[in-house]
Amino acid sequence: MHDWLFELRADQRVLDLCSGTGSFNPAGLPCTVVALDEDTAAFESARSSEPGPHYRTFGKSDQIPFSNASFDLVICHHGLEHIPEVEKTLTEIGRVLKPDGRLVVSIPNGYGLCDGIYRFVFEGGGHVNRFTWQRAVPLVERCAGVHLQSWHKLYSSFAYLYRLAEALDTRPMSLPQRARALGNVPRATVYKGQRALYRITRYADRIFHTNLAVYGWAFYFTRSSQPAREQAAYLNVCVYCGSGHPAANMERGSSGFWRCGACETMNPFVKPFRDTI
Repeated sequence: MHDWLFELRADQRVLDLCSGTGSFNPAGLPCTVVALDEDTAAFESARSSEPGPHYRTFGKSDQIPFSNASFDLVICHHGLEHIPEVEKTLTEIGRVLKPDGRLVVSIPNGYGLCDGIYRFVFEGGGHVNRFTWQRAVPLVERCAGVHLQSWHKLYSSFAYLYRLAEALDTRPMSLPQRARALGNVPRATVYKGQRALYRITRYADRIFHTNLAVYGWAFYFTRSSQPAREQAAYLNVCVYCGSGHPAANMERGSSGFWRCGACETMNPFVKPFRDTI
């Protein structure tokens, strides 16, 4: 995703669809960035505006308020699982995408362990769609008029458990009852449970060739048809902010932990295997 973002010129535009607080950091990008979300609270905790042509817009994903062929790149990062009108949204993406435009879509495996735990703890958590790889790719290609170029797995750090534990300090009533019930569990226990899930699922994937640690997939679509290829995935993902990092570039300590370059926190290290880096 970041490679495509930094390829854009000053006269080009990217749409961050269903952006929430922002799917990426716009700092340093020469292009125009437009973030769109229909949630009125979406931008309340968003990053402060960076220097440059960056805009935030309220609007529905199935009625994108921009003209045809307006964007060189559209990014829909963990949005489609929340959208009831998913086919209309994908058709709208195809409409606003330029003839040579590109599309990035990331979604959870709706039948995987990570999404299953999320749905249980948060009583759905706003996930109204369940995707498989086999369902998602043809759906996007058909509705948006694009072709899959490449894809890679997204490994989970179960970071939502860490954020939930932090949120429970204020006991917000907006959380579902099942999530609030975790407030009776010591914070240290939640953190240890998260890290245990992190390590155990990865070791199980290594030994038994399962995909327990895989949250979902990131797909990269273009307008041109060509054989799709799988890219290597980041196995080590920050348990705090959820960003993945290649093992070769990590700042590692002597105790089997690595420092996240995004949030400067220490994380448990697991040696990459097979299709991971």
